[in-house]
Amino acid sequence: MFVGRLGRAVGLRGEIEVAVESDAPDRFAVGSVLTVRDAARTLTVRTMRTHRDRTIVSFEEVGDRTAAETLRGVELVIDASEARALEGAEYWDHDLIGCTVVTTDGTTVGDVVDVLHTGPNEVLVIHGDANVEHLVPLVSDFVKHVEPGVRIEIEPIPGLLE
Repeated sequence: MFVGRLGRAVGLRGEIEVAVESDAPDRFAVGSVLTVRDAARTLTVRTMRTHRDRTIVSFEEVGDRTAAETLRGVELVIDASEARALEGAEYWDHDLIGCTVVTTDGTTVGDVVDVLHTGPNEVLVIHGDANVEHLVPLVSDFVKHVEPGVRIEIEPIPGLLE
């Protein structure tokens, strides 16, 4: 499961900005072990601090700025078994991406290709026929049923899919 993306190097000692995508407050705590996506490599958090709403970490395996700069853009993941349990109508992004979206009357809209985290609510990015992109807020007013990994049923209001 995706938990963060490494950004620019900070300072000379190998610290790196992290765009955190985890709602677990201790995900980047000292001693946490994270896996580099698409690589047989792990990184162990040596230090973690925040500065002006940014999370800045250093890893045991990264000794200096030069090494930190090589990690820019790297995605960090955890095993699904390490994720917190979901409640009610909560979903992991990977459970929604790839789902076929249909309206309540059975019309196919397209497939979910991304989930945007906008703050107030998430937004499904749906690619439909003729490369048309639809943005549908993931709220109960529109999303009526979710079968994770398979299908999402929506009830669109006029103009939502135009």
